[in-house]
Amino acid sequence: MKKQLSDYQSYTLNDLINDKSFMLWVSQPTDELDIKWISIQKAYPSLTSIIAEAKRIVLSLRFEVEILDKKEQQELWNTIAARTTLSSIPVRKFRLWSSYAAAAILVGVLFAVGLLYSSFQQVTIQTPYGQMQIVNLPDGSKVTLNANSNIKYDRSWEDNEIREVWIEGEAFLRVNHLHKNGPVKDHQRFVVHTGALNVEVIGTSFNVNDRRGRTEVALLDGKISLVLRNQEEKSLILVPGDIVEYAGGKLNKKPTNVVEYTSWKDGKLYFRDVPLSKIFNYFEDIYGYKVSVDDPKILKRRLSGTMSSKNEMVFFETIARTLNLSITPNKASHELIIKAK
Repeated sequence: MKKQLSDYQSYTLNDLINDKSFMLWVSQPTDELDIKWISIQKAYPSLTSIIAEAKRIVLSLRFEVEILDKKEQQELWNTIAARTTLSSIPVRKFRLWSSYAAAAILVGVLFAVGLLYSSFQQVTIQTPYGQMQIVNLPDGSKVTLNANSNIKYDRSWEDNEIREVWIEGEAFLRVNHLHKNGPVKDHQRFVVHTGALNVEVIGTSFNVNDRRGRTEVALLDGKISLVLRNQEEKSLILVPGDIVEYAGGKLNKKPTNVVEYTSWKDGKLYFRDVPLSKIFNYFEDIYGYKVSVDDPKILKRRLSGTMSSKNEMVFFETIARTLNLSITPNKASHELIIKAK
């Protein structure tokens, strides 16, 4: 049941820190919560100093509420409620002391739980259609995440742990080289999990593309080992210039220019006799557009050239002029209507 304004008249420090609305107002303020808590302070000026003290305690925790999903938040609140339930004390003079004691217990619980979650939670970054993002990993490695892609990794990497990331979509990685000499230790290993592959790295630059049931890995420099998750005893070693595709349960090397293959991160696309059907798949993967053609023969046309992908409308117009097509975006259905002129 929603609280009435009068319900807050006798609030103590302990009541405030146990109030979900108050905790959200302090950690994730909104206009609605601002109006509510300003109204409470105006109605009951005696609460102003208590509210200020409660805010100071909560903010000192620097507890990151956003790393918890709804289920985890509810579990956390249940834990706090279970550990801070106090018996009512009829003697008035002990009330203030018990409130501060309860607050201190709650602070300890919150701080411990906060540290636990912040240490073990994974960071997840998702890029929207048409936008790339640079991601700095805990060890200083850098990832350029293509549009409509996501990456997951642990918030912190311990000295005795393997550095691991999980990628869906497409990403270009420049991995920080930690191994200098001697046997490779766990923290010097770097493993990318993508599709059905594990890509193990020791200081290198490479591209990963995991879309449409197909995974491609292109190596620019360094050395990587590809391992199928269901065949961990076997591995395929890649050297600079190698591109490997995994599809239909098989690994195959492809004769492709690696530099051109990774040019997307610089806002350019290179096409060498590529069928339009594959380019239209790119439209859907990167920009989110479904493609509708009035003549299936259009899909068999092939394209060669270098084009800028920084502006999707310019990109579409360039292809339309090159192949004498009409490409009309339908913003309502997010569809590209393609016709031959």
